[in-house]
Amino acid sequence: MDALKIKFTAELEPVPFKRVMQNGKRRFNDRRYSDFKDILAHVAKIYVRSPLKGNIKISVDFFKLKPKNISSRLWGDLDNHLKSVLDALNGIAYLDDCQVVQISGSKNFGEPKIMITLEAVE
Repeated sequence: MDALKIKFTAELEPVPFKRVMQNGKRRFNDRRYSDFKDILAHVAKIYVRSPLKGNIKISVDFFKLKPKNISSRLWGDLDNHLKSVLDALNGIAYLDDCQVVQISGSKNFGEPKIMITLEAVE
């Protein structure tokens, strides 16, 4: 693994970002989303020795099992899936997600997993 490029696969079901919910004065995230972020962060720590510095490009390929009845609602928005990954990797793969200057993503059918490639760019 090159110091300027990090590539890994997380064998888990993709979960999109969900808005913070509020109960009275208490604010909280959906439990499934919070668990997803924690697990992905743990996986990232296995592959990332230290956060990348400078500008970064990231590519994320999401995979889910193909259902009998295909609907666009099955996936949710690609940007919400990307946000959940960016949030989970914040402080682990890079110091802050504001370092990300280029991003690409795809939604695919297959065994549930997330393939992530991060690369430092000039």
